[in-house]
Amino acid sequence: MSGQNWIGGTAPAIDKVYIFAQILYREARYLDEYRYSDWLELMDPDVHYHVPARRSFYVREEARRVAPPYDTDHFDDDFESLSLRAKRLQRPGSSSLDPRPREIRQVSNVEVYATDTEGLWRVHSTIMLVRNRLLDLDESIAGRRVDEWREDATSGFKLVKRTVWISQNSILLANMASLL
Repeated sequence: MSGQNWIGGTAPAIDKVYIFAQILYREARYLDEYRYSDWLELMDPDVHYHVPARRSFYVREEARRVAPPYDTDHFDDDFESLSLRAKRLQRPGSSSLDPRPREIRQVSNVEVYATDTEGLWRVHSTIMLVRNRLLDLDESIAGRRVDEWREDATSGFKLVKRTVWISQNSILLANMASLL
């Protein structure tokens, strides 16, 4: 069913939606439980993790809304920088992470599409991060994710590319010491 025409374009790979939903739910749980080593095992060595900064544009400027180059990025990481970020989060020493915040990630709206490359899947999803720290500091951030996952016979699926489009122009969190 995944190559057929469908309302709005190519039909989603229904047989893969459940599999990828479970992968994304597990990934969210790893992050919620501060299991950064387990989370890193889901990453491909060639991963590109990108959270561009958003700006508002007038309708007449719509083409600039999602087209590179971006003015700035919140994250623009490869595997090495993600590993360093995960190590820092695993052993928080800064006052912004002590006490450690309680985080819950909700993943939904999972869609899976085959790409032109064998074994490479494009996965769309939305994520909501709710974070609480100290007594009354509640924060949240939402975004739309576009992922590419590579299927490997020995290690399952690995994240090759993630772009997160945060819904806010300005991040209203006290810090961006969380992964989406």
